[in-house]
Amino acid sequence: MKVIERYPGSVGEIIQGKYNGIDVLLSCPINLYTEIILSDERERDNEREYIKSYRFIDNILDEWGYKNGKIALSINSKIPKGKGFASSTADLSAIYNGLLRLASKEFNKEELIKHCLKIEPTDSIIFDKATIFDYKEGKVKEKVNSYFKFYVLCFVGENVVDTVEYNKKELEPLKNIDDLIIELREAFKNRDTKKLAKISTESIIRNQHRLKYNILEAVLEINNLIGGLGIIGAHSGDMLGIIFDNIDEEKMKRIENININGYEKIIVETLDSVVR
Repeated sequence: MKVIERYPGSVGEIIQGKYNGIDVLLSCPINLYTEIILSDERERDNEREYIKSYRFIDNILDEWGYKNGKIALSINSKIPKGKGFASSTADLSAIYNGLLRLASKEFNKEELIKHCLKIEPTDSIIFDKATIFDYKEGKVKEKVNSYFKFYVLCFVGENVVDTVEYNKKELEPLKNIDDLIIELREAFKNRDTKKLAKISTESIIRNQHRLKYNILEAVLEINNLIGGLGIIGAHSGDMLGIIFDNIDEEKMKRIENININGYEKIIVETLDSVVR
């Protein structure tokens, strides 16, 4: 049997920091997807390429009682890897949904969280609603509200950040964001992109001591120049972006004339839902 599944990535984090003393984040899904194929009809010939994914598969199969289960995997992803777009979380989420179909099982949120966190720190796009999430241990998972649509002009650098190795480093602690959580909830409740962008900008500025953004000042200047609402970034990746509630023809012309040396420019749209 063979199954095909796809799942979206994210664009950096709207917010990341210490909430009630615990490191948390909140992200939004975007219109860049990974597509995976699972098959029990062929041999595994790519285990070295997908070490984390096969470990995830085997952990789940073992828990389900398929001790000798051998599922082969292939991945076709349009999500930039190691840049802050949650490519690994998207892969694992798609794989989990595929395994559910193969085994005729129901979705189990706690099961997904547990097995993702066994592999690596995990993005909050595993949830079908915007959620404040303890991405290291899963102790905090506070649903905020539904996702909503906005646009991000992303400047994607050349550096690749491995999430597992990055989080093993002795990093400076994240800054406290307790004061931003109330505003965050209001922004999602009212679908207020401007307020969301303000929160996202503050999160990046507070936490740049952990991951230096060489283009931060340039992106802030561009944001003001072309009518952006604020910035968003990867707290463990090489990407900064500018948030818009919409991109009309005039904004697009301005965007076309903006470039930062050494950075790829892409536009993404957030999703208002995640389909399982």
